[in-house]
Amino acid sequence: MTKHQWVAVFLSVALAGCASPQAISRMTSYPSTVTPVKMADDTYRVFEKPEERSIMTTPSIAAAAAMGAARGATLGLANVMTPEQRHEAAAQQYLAQTGRPNCKITKGYLLAEPQYEFHYECPTS
Repeated sequence: MTKHQWVAVFLSVALAGCASPQAISRMTSYPSTVTPVKMADDTYRVFEKPEERSIMTTPSIAAAAAMGAARGATLGLANVMTPEQRHEAAAQQYLAQTGRPNCKITKGYLLAEPQYEFHYECPTS
């Protein structure tokens, strides 16, 4: 996704009132380099800030669009979000596929639908 596409996504989230200014700031602080992580349910897009040992996950563009359409069709009543556990599994898989299988996710939280942020620790020895 290009920087202009990211700006459009974040502005849409902000205008929809789904994200706080802090969450938007946090999301936009990630580098634009995306790594796809194929899981059984979707191919997640993963962004990392290694200096902070943090990872941001988001579903594929197609999955995110489908969630938005389903949410709109149900006037926001349907819970169409991918569960946090699936995002966490994608973050853990990302660590494994980037040569850090012994690193572990220590905490995670929803930044703004449908993006999660996770922090990780790696063994020192």
